[in-house]
Amino acid sequence: MPRPASIATEQAAPVPARARWALVALLLLVLLLLGFYEEPVVLFLTSCWQRALSALGLARQAAAFQQGINGSVVKRLLPAVATYAAIYLVVSLLLLRLLLPEQWRLVWRLYAGALAAYVALVLLGKLGGDVIWAYRLSRQLLDFIISPLPVAGLFVLMRTGLAAPPRA
Repeated sequence: MPRPASIATEQAAPVPARARWALVALLLLVLLLLGFYEEPVVLFLTSCWQRALSALGLARQAAAFQQGINGSVVKRLLPAVATYAAIYLVVSLLLLRLLLPEQWRLVWRLYAGALAAYVALVLLGKLGGDVIWAYRLSRQLLDFIISPLPVAGLFVLMRTGLAAPPRA
C-alpha cells in the first residue's frame, strides 16, 4: 500500500507565468506602499492594538510592559511595530518565493539567520544590563531586514549565479 506523501515533500502546482508576474507586481506595489506609508500604517496599527488591548482589559499591563523596554529597541507600541514587521516580512518572503523558487531554501535560511542574530543581540543587551551598543546594533539590523534592500540584494545576487543551486 503506497504511503501518503507528507505536506512538506509535496511540490506545489506551478503558478502560470502571467499570474506569477501579476503577483510579483502586486507584492512589489504592496512593499513600496508599506515602505512609503510606514508611519501612517504603524499609527493605524497602534490605534488598533490600543483598542484591542483596552477591550481585553490589558491596557495597563501593555503600558507597564512597554515601559520596561529600552527606547533603543523600540520607541512605539511593541505589538504595532511587531505587526508591521511581520507584514513586511511576509510580503518580502512571498515576493522572493515567487522570484527565486530554486533558491527558496537558501533565502529562508538567510532571513532566519538574520532574525536569529537580531534576537541574540536584543537578549545580549537585556542580559548584559541594558547594553546600549547591542540594542543599537539590533535596531540597525532590524531596520535592514525590514527594508527592500535584502529583497533586491538577494534577487540580484542569486540571479547573477552567485548562489547557484547545486547541480545533480
